[in-house]
Amino acid sequence: MADVTFDNVAKKYGEVSVIESLNLHIDDGELMVLVGPSGCGKSTALRMIAGLEDVTGGTISIGGRAVNALPPRDRDIAMVFQSYALYPHMSVRENLAFGLKMRRVAAAEIEKRVTSAAEILGISHVLERKPKELSGGQRQRVAVGRAIVRQPAVFLFDEPLSNLDAKLRVQTRGEITRLQQSLGTTSVYVTHDQVEAMTMGHRITVMRDGKIQQVGTPREVYERPANAFVAQFIGTPPMNLIHATVDGGSLRAPSFAIPLGVQLANGTRVLAGIRPEDITRGDAIHATVDVVEPVGHESIVYATAGSEKLVAIFEPREAPRAGETISLSVAPERVHLFDEAGVRVN
Repeated sequence: MADVTFDNVAKKYGEVSVIESLNLHIDDGELMVLVGPSGCGKSTALRMIAGLEDVTGGTISIGGRAVNALPPRDRDIAMVFQSYALYPHMSVRENLAFGLKMRRVAAAEIEKRVTSAAEILGISHVLERKPKELSGGQRQRVAVGRAIVRQPAVFLFDEPLSNLDAKLRVQTRGEITRLQQSLGTTSVYVTHDQVEAMTMGHRITVMRDGKIQQVGTPREVYERPANAFVAQFIGTPPMNLIHATVDGGSLRAPSFAIPLGVQLANGTRVLAGIRPEDITRGDAIHATVDVVEPVGHESIVYATAGSEKLVAIFEPREAPRAGETISLSVAPERVHLFDEAGVRVN
C-alpha cells in the first residue's frame, strides 16, 4: 500500500494545456474520487498515475518514490477501465490469471489469488465461462478481479460503471466500496457522476478545466462548496444561484428579498446559493409552480418567482400542483454566499 502525490503536475498536448499545476495528496489506504465534467482532466490525471500519459511538468510519486520515468509495469498499480477489456477467447479463470502468468508468478500462487478474488467478487461459479456468456455486471467483476489478483499498491478506476444500467450501477458501486474497505488498498476513482463521488469517496476532488476546485469529504464539499461551480455541480437537483444585492439585513433579488445571516456592506453584489431542500413554506418569496416531478420519496418542484427560476424539494403529501401560486422562505443560515466571481464569502 502507498500514498500518491501530485506535485505541480502539468500536462500539455503541444500548446494546449490540459492540466495546470495539479497539487494533490492521496493518503495511504484512501479511496479518492476525481469528479468533474467531461474534459476537466480527471482521466488524464489518472492515466498519468498509471504511466499511460507522460507528465509535461512536475512530479508524481507513489509511496514516496517518483514514478515519472517508470514504465507502467514498474509502478505497482492495477487499472480498471470503462471498457471491460477482457480477452474473449479466454475463460474467466484465464482472464484473471493472464497478467500473473506474464509476470511469471508461480502456478500455485496464481491459483490461490484467482480463487480468492473470485470468492470476494462472487464469481466463483462462472470461472470456466467465456466473457460472452456473462452479464455486464459479471464482466465488470471480472475486470475488477483482474486488478485484485495483482495485489498492487494502488488501484485505478476509470469510470468503470459507465456501461452498466442504473440498478446494476448502484449495486456495483456498493461492491467496489466494500471491496476497497476490505482490502484497504489506496484507490483513485474517476467519474463524471457526482452521485458516485458522494457515495463512494473518503474524499472527493472536484475538477474543472484542468484545475482543482475543491478537495474534501463528501459532506464538506456539499455543505461548504468553495465556489459557485462546485455548489452547482455537487447536488441533485443543483443549488439555486440568485444574483442579489446586500440591503441592510436582507439580500435583495430583482423579484424578492430574503434575510441575510452575516454582516456585509450595503450594496455588495453576491450570488446567493440555496439548496432545493432548504426552501420551505413561508412568506418571503411568492412563486408560481411550473412543473412538479414526483420521484417517490420526494417531489421536485420547479417554480418561477418574477425573473428568477427556483427548484425546491417537498414531501410528496405537501407538494403543490403545477400552476399553483405558493409562498416560500429560506433560513438565513442556510444561504450560501459567493462573490460575483463565484468564490465563497461566508
